[in-house]
Amino acid sequence: MLTPSEKLLVEELGDPGETKRSELSPGKRTLAWDLGSAELVADLRRPSRELVVVEDGLGAVRDLPPGEALHACFPPDRPFALITLRGDRDRERGRARIAWSANHLDRDGVLLVVGEKGGGIEGYRRHLEGRFGRVGAVSRYHCRLWRCAEPRGGEPPDTEPRPAYEVPDLGVVHSLPGVFAWRALDGGTEALLESLPERWEGKKVLDLGCGNGVLALHGAVKGAGRVTALDSSALALACARATLAGFRNEAKRVIPLQNAEVIAAEAGDELNGLYDAVLCNPPFHHRSGHALSQIGKFVGAAAGALREGGNLWMVLRRELPAEKLLGDRFRDRTLSLRGGYLVCRVVK
Repeated sequence: MLTPSEKLLVEELGDPGETKRSELSPGKRTLAWDLGSAELVADLRRPSRELVVVEDGLGAVRDLPPGEALHACFPPDRPFALITLRGDRDRERGRARIAWSANHLDRDGVLLVVGEKGGGIEGYRRHLEGRFGRVGAVSRYHCRLWRCAEPRGGEPPDTEPRPAYEVPDLGVVHSLPGVFAWRALDGGTEALLESLPERWEGKKVLDLGCGNGVLALHGAVKGAGRVTALDSSALALACARATLAGFRNEAKRVIPLQNAEVIAAEAGDELNGLYDAVLCNPPFHHRSGHALSQIGKFVGAAAGALREGGNLWMVLRRELPAEKLLGDRFRDRTLSLRGGYLVCRVVK
């Protein structure tokens, strides 16, 4: 079943009015970006459009038939007659996608940006008006759809990770807008780094939900035998690969890191108890039941990834129920407060 925002999008595509123009006719190239549900993809493919589906999230790709979607940060570098895009609270990521769209939309093409009114879509208008000559709005089902035409192009976004900041004794972190803490090291990760062992002595280390790869970089630089950086976001994986490509030593030379790998996986995937240590800064930025259930998934994934006697190092906001979240999967718990964060070290 289509979500309300997907239903609004499909209705607008079928409207014989402004959006039903030559760019929507058979044979025209359409891009569906971070919108993939099987039903929506089927609707977008009519009538015989050439459809490119690009998803940042691995879960969204898996929900589609094999081969239907690309797991990628940005679409192929080609022009499109129609681009559909989900607008949410991640404005940095949204701005980058809008900028890319303004540079890859046909002159008479249309960009449709849709989202729930309570989910951040309302804040997109000003940025859209800076990139497009015509911006109109449609509202139904507590959702908003921005219809944008006459692309102005402008400065394109970075599509490859760039050096963002340096972590002392570790190296340079590469990042892109839309990745967590892409401009500077966040307080939770800093608190966790301050608590980690100085050396890993050949251990197998997993950075679970790696983002731009800061925790994995610590393992790789500090003597781990093998480091795995795992995330489901294509954007995060690209940044982690760039971060783990090497580090600068005291002579400012870049030394390749031979002991690190980056893999695409969900927190709930089978991880086979291979690791001596799991490092994790899970998504806990909203105190909702959904956010707590997400942390629970990461805790369960960490338990599945660790060998018996292995250690989980996790950072949480201090007000979160750490004991409840950790459940009965771990023993020998050490919880320490650092600023507004709770650093947890537990043993499987």
